[in-house]
Amino acid sequence: MKEDILEQIVADWFVSQDGWFVKHNVKFRPAKTNEQYNSKQDSVHSDIDILAFSPIETGGKRVAVVTCKSWQGGFDAKKWLGVLEGEAFYNERTQDFQKREGWKYFRELVSAKWLCAFLKTLQDQTGQTSFVYYIAVTKLKGRGAQTYREKLENSVVLKERFAKYGAEITIKIITMDELVRHILKRFNGKETTVVESTDIGRTLQLLNAAEVLTDVDE
Repeated sequence: MKEDILEQIVADWFVSQDGWFVKHNVKFRPAKTNEQYNSKQDSVHSDIDILAFSPIETGGKRVAVVTCKSWQGGFDAKKWLGVLEGEAFYNERTQDFQKREGWKYFRELVSAKWLCAFLKTLQDQTGQTSFVYYIAVTKLKGRGAQTYREKLENSVVLKERFAKYGAEITIKIITMDELVRHILKRFNGKETTVVESTDIGRTLQLLNAAEVLTDVDE
């Protein structure tokens, strides 16, 4: 199955930089041996949208995990800061419709059993549990969006949650605008035109050549 457009842009952003290798949709779920395991809650896998690894980087910069939230309405950093610094509680079972619990969109950041499964997968895949966690979004929204972006990126609650298990997390939020501008600047910095190696790269390259995408440096 083809990854969504935001995932493709993120992957292109990584592989266009020297030394990065990318893997899509890496599955994980709590171990049945975990004391909090509940077969009714934990039988379905979650997945890492993009797992990127660079052997030429050092420390936690060698590993990047990306969760892509291509919500057209945008990402409300204030709202999600509250959700991610909160606790993981499941809805009570009922016949009435209930909205999905918000923390489940980032279960590896909030639920201890999912966090442990996530870290084991990182260890198995990359050999380390120090990493950069990117939240890729279409755009930021809400009053004070930049302020709350910085608060989420520097959340002591989230850092301590991972430190408890001997892991080190660096959180970064990146928007589609920032990703595309980075890619277009790379195009414009080339001395000769070479066809891009990815589908999304070629699409952006063509739109750039047609001058559909402008004002990159503003």
